[in-house]
Amino acid sequence: MRNRQKGAASVELAMGLPVLVMVIMAGVHFGLVLKTRSQLGDATNHATRLAAIARNANGNTVRSVIQNRLGSSSGCQSLQVTTSTATDALGVNRVDVTARCTVNTGIGGTLMSFLGPSEVSVRASMPF
Repeated sequence: MRNRQKGAASVELAMGLPVLVMVIMAGVHFGLVLKTRSQLGDATNHATRLAAIARNANGNTVRSVIQNRLGSSSGCQSLQVTTSTATDALGVNRVDVTARCTVNTGIGGTLMSFLGPSEVSVRASMPF
């Protein structure tokens, strides 16, 4: 009976190890995406507030503020910023900012794209 069990642990390890590695990589991927989304949300809210205070919804200025707030250590690549102003039904003017970026997770690039989304988008709006 003992001879039939010889090597069973090796086979189980060979079958289970790839699944375990994928679970760990997916956890790291989602963690980096959530961290980047949080940083992008903070930077977008900050830039929207500054634009509302200055009453200046210039897209280049808002993008510059977001980029400076993110810093070089964020995982955000190819930042796209859209700004607009609108007046709601009550006559209140507001500035709307949408920021979108691709997250650099550093894990396999497009090869591991099945692990989850690699693009995040946030929107902020403030009256001015």
